[in-house]
This record gives sequence, C-alpha cells and structure tokens, in this order.
Amino acid sequence: MPLCDGCGAQVDEGHIRSRIERLEHATRFRPIHIQVLFLAAAPPSQPGDDFYRAATSVKRSAASQVFFDEIAKSVGHKPGDTADEETTLTEFQRRGFYLAYAVECPIQSPIQLAADVAKLAPRVLLRLNTSYKPKFVAAISQELQPLIPVFQSNSWAERLILQNGAPFETPTEDNLQHHAEFGDPLADSITKALAHHS
Repeated sequence: MPLCDGCGAQVDEGHIRSRIERLEHATRFRPIHIQVLFLAAAPPSQPGDDFYRAATSVKRSAASQVFFDEIAKSVGHKPGDTADEETTLTEFQRRGFYLAYAVECPIQSPIQLAADVAKLAPRVLLRLNTSYKPKFVAAISQELQPLIPVFQSNSWAERLILQNGAPFETPTEDNLQHHAEFGDPLADSITKALAHHS
C-alpha cells in the first residue's frame, strides 16, 4: 500500500484519489501570492463538505455550512448573502486568502488527529516556508494548539493570527451554536494584521 504525503498513513488508491481531488479543487482558487493562510487541522470527511467545493446539488452539512459562512466574513460576506459560493471563493482568492490543512486528509478520531498534527509539525512548517509563503497564518482549529509554539520559535510569532493567544475555535456538529460566531473576530483580526503590515 502506498504512503500518503498528506497524512503519512499507508492508504489505498481511493484515499489517494480523494486527496488529489481535494487538491485540484483547492488549487483552482489558490492565489499566486498568499496574504493570509487560514490553517485548519484536517479537511472534513464528506467530499460535499470540502471548503473549495462550491455548493452543488449536494448540500453541505450544517457544521460545514457554518464554517464556510464564517470564513466568508473575512471577505465581507454576511450569512444569507445572495452571492454564490463560487463568487465567494473567487473573492477569497482575489484577496490573497487561502485555506489549507495541517493534516491534508480527513481524520475521524480526535486522538489520532492530535497525534498526526504533532507528528506532521515539521512538514507543516516546511510547507509554510517553502510552498505557501504567506504574510500571515490564521490558526482556525483548536487542534492546532501544539503547532503554535513550533511556529513561534521559527520566525512566525509576529505573523500568527490567534484569538487570545490560541487558535480560533471552529464549529463541529456537536457544538454548532457554541463556536458559530468565530468569523467576526477572525475577520477583525485579519483586517488589523493586514493594515498594520501595509
């Protein structure tokens, strides 16, 4: 069985095909120069919930829709705006924003996700420095907490966008209401970081 570059696990061909499909969707909206890299822990397990898969006949799950709508606030969209997701993703790209994952494949188990995030920290740092090269990194998953000291000790301390010194808390199916409003403070923090940088 091949080894996956995205998660480090031995996987089947279906896993590799799914990863390539996610990368193709994301690459379509990748800016040439990334101003802000939105870094989450891992992609959702359902293909229809992928951030870069503009809404089709398959509706996003409730948590995925809230996540998309909250991230869209960073480009000035409000939940319920009539702009379609394709337009929102194009604006996201135009502003130099890009969403990536520490672990590039879905991980079901929270314990496994924490282990994989920690294990892949050197690879994530390498991607930041050699591939993405953003001006800022907005950490948007609590599962990224172990990466924060790694980033801070490797020249990213002044370029991390955090909420009270920690990653922003994003919604899951279990806590939709509790973390459903992370988009406003995230958008404010990004606006301030970019204004300070110019």
